[in-house]
Amino acid sequence: MDHLHLVIPDLLPPRAAPQNICHGLKLPYLTALLARGRQMDAPVLSLEEIVCGRFGVDAVAPARAVADGLAVGDEYWLCADPVWLQLQQSQVILQPDVQCNAEESASLCADLNRHFAPDGLTFVAADPQRWYIRSSAAGRMSMTPPRAVAGRDVKPHQPQGEDALRWQRLSNEIQMLLHSHPVNQAREERGLHPINSLWLWGGGNPAPLRAEVDVAGGDDGLSALFARAAAVSFADSLDGMLSGNGRKGLWVAGTPSAAWQRADLYAWRDAVAGLEREVVQPLWQAIRQGRLRGLTLDVPSQDAAKRFVLSRADSWKLWRRRSPLKAYLK
Repeated sequence: MDHLHLVIPDLLPPRAAPQNICHGLKLPYLTALLARGRQMDAPVLSLEEIVCGRFGVDAVAPARAVADGLAVGDEYWLCADPVWLQLQQSQVILQPDVQCNAEESASLCADLNRHFAPDGLTFVAADPQRWYIRSSAAGRMSMTPPRAVAGRDVKPHQPQGEDALRWQRLSNEIQMLLHSHPVNQAREERGLHPINSLWLWGGGNPAPLRAEVDVAGGDDGLSALFARAAAVSFADSLDGMLSGNGRKGLWVAGTPSAAWQRADLYAWRDAVAGLEREVVQPLWQAIRQGRLRGLTLDVPSQDAAKRFVLSRADSWKLWRRRSPLKAYLK
């Protein structure tokens, strides 16, 4: 393989993290990669923006909708994923991992469509966990992916921009409709969290996907959907990707970020240790053996980003001494 783009969101926690968060982590391959790779200036992009960039588009919703088998036409699309907004004292916390079945999603979307049809909106549940809004009018605004808001107060992450107020009002109206819906009454009777809101994000108009990679892989879910939409090969394993015929690859390791978003520091440590064994060590060995010619590591987080570029020649620069992971904390 000529080049692999490796993305590990939240690999480097903020400096406000507990001082001992990295204590005892043995990461010889990761620290070697960070020390010998050339650190480059990188724009502060989210994982979603990075994946969009690799596939030549600027919005998640239309591409994800294509992957889910929807005919997107030329209208404006939004991801409108079912969530539970949890009231905690003076905050409203986003809990995105609310399991919804097909019958529930169909019932909720049918009532949403009846209510919002006069506004030119169509709600589509292509998958019980992945819903969309199709709109006849575009929205000029920026929105935060649910991954970046999970477990946090939603107030600072409301839509921003020229059309933000319209969509904020729409979101409030959706919440009122869902609050007393029979589906949610039945869920609460069964001891389940209600689906009391939809998280709006990733909006944009459809555009042709122009993939800059010919194989993708990882555990984040989004890269698999983009690969499907762009008819790009998706590798089930990193070894399979490195052994295949692809020249340019994308691998997204989302486990540390998932743990960090849950504020589970023990799970974050376990995830980083697992990446050392299952991802970084095989990549380091592939570079040393010449099976991989170059590697770009992007480490995005909510407010910062770091990028490291490693070639085979760089991997032999022994004078670049390794530092512990905490030396790279933001």
